[in-house]
Amino acid sequence: MHVQNLRRMALLTALVILLTSCAFTAEAAKTYTGTITKDKIFFRPRPSTSGGYISRLMKDDKVTVTEMEGDFYKVKYNGKTGYVMCKFVKLSSSAVAALKKTYQAKAAKATATAAKTTAKTTYVTRELKWFSGGRKAIPRNAVFTIKDVKTGKTWTCKAMYGTNHLDAEPLTKADTKKMKAVYGGRINYKRRPVLILYKDKVYAGSMYGVPHGDQTITDNDFDGQFCIHFTGSKTHGSNKVDADHQAAIKVALKATW
Repeated sequence: MHVQNLRRMALLTALVILLTSCAFTAEAAKTYTGTITKDKIFFRPRPSTSGGYISRLMKDDKVTVTEMEGDFYKVKYNGKTGYVMCKFVKLSSSAVAALKKTYQAKAAKATATAAKTTAKTTYVTRELKWFSGGRKAIPRNAVFTIKDVKTGKTWTCKAMYGTNHLDAEPLTKADTKKMKAVYGGRINYKRRPVLILYKDKVYAGSMYGVPHGDQTITDNDFDGQFCIHFTGSKTHGSNKVDADHQAAIKVALKATW
């Protein structure tokens, strides 16, 4: 009798574990059906308007939306996974709200993790030589934390491009507000020494905060991108090293996180 009871308990435990596992899997695998709203919409391999594309989607094509990443939805179409700009995909309002909530929660978790790590870790400020392997240190779409050396204020950003220097954008409206605060509320052309924290490494840089050019995040109250220079970085306009940026980097090299 005792053996039978043990077997029943073991069976019941296994069943509970199985049902719980299925519930978590169903939650993690939740998707939404979207409809393409215009013809010849780019189906891209990355959440970016630069680079190539997998194919072009036509109006009324159906896609399976799995995630939101800034201004893009991660979707599945004809057995392939890629990205389509949110403005070209029609979804129910409840689906949009759910995707945005998940995206914002993910961003908030990344910020909290970075803050928690920062509080417990002593970092060494590093020099990042941009054209000597430095461009690979902070890849496109990486989420990182930036610290203004003079005020000590920090906020979270997303990397966009990395050709002559690093182009980035504040991740959320709250991050834009913090960034504007270091300029006294109005961003100007002055170079500012900054520290960049990414994957437990801190790099000395110089920030040029005026928004310009493209953007991938449209709900962060920042109309474009801003520039971050490192040792040896060049401007896009002159294709030359900017002396003011390099002077600010030297200041940042003496600072600590």
